[in-house]
Amino acid sequence: MQLILIDDVYGLGKRGELVEVAKGYGRNYLVPKGLAIVATKGNLKTIEQQRLAMAKKEARFFEEAQMLADELSQLHLLVSRKSGESGTLFGSVTAKDIVELLKQEGIRLDRRKLILDHPLKSIGNYQVAVRTHSEVQALLLVSVLIEGDESIKRVKRKDQESDQIVSALNDKVKELGLNPEGRTVTETFAPEEEAGDDAEAAPEASEIVEAIESAVPEEETLEAEPAPEEAPIEEPGTQESGDQDSKPAEEAEK
Repeated sequence: MQLILIDDVYGLGKRGELVEVAKGYGRNYLVPKGLAIVATKGNLKTIEQQRLAMAKKEARFFEEAQMLADELSQLHLLVSRKSGESGTLFGSVTAKDIVELLKQEGIRLDRRKLILDHPLKSIGNYQVAVRTHSEVQALLLVSVLIEGDESIKRVKRKDQESDQIVSALNDKVKELGLNPEGRTVTETFAPEEEAGDDAEAAPEASEIVEAIESAVPEEETLEAEPAPEEAPIEEPGTQESGDQDSKPAEEAEK
């Protein structure tokens, strides 16, 4: 069936384009989700009349998407989870968790724009791709930490403290024998020229680094069982000589 896209759909087309899709995909997903409308003669005529306005709107959307991508690229998300001795999480960090954390900072993002094939299930630094527009993509830095007494859910701007947190967490990942290839962030981030609010957050970031370096998973805190006491070793012949000495004494008593 033919549809007119009224929003960008990754892998299919941009808003305003005429596309051919399977009936089930169109009727059960694209149209109900408000991503497309049926390509009737009336809709085609309306779209044609609105093309100029849509072109201007598209330019605005692109500019806003680029601004959002630039903002996301400067952020550092910190989130903690309980972890086993291998660094595997008791749970996971999902696209919904990331979107909710951004929402606390006033950034509203459709989680479908996050390119996250599967939830994050081990500690480490991740670069999560965010497609803010069909032609614009940002990389969002997410550090998944071992959770201590208190959980961590925080968004900060990349700066020198971010370098310290990333470096400490990378060392922890290597210490646990995890393979950082393809997911850890190794580049350094230049500190901001103006400290602003980040200066007040410095002690907290330092505490995070210390917590990473001293973190010990729960399984590793088990106390070792005390070693069994060794029984005294008797010298050969000791028992026999004792029995022989006792016999004369018994005969004397008789």
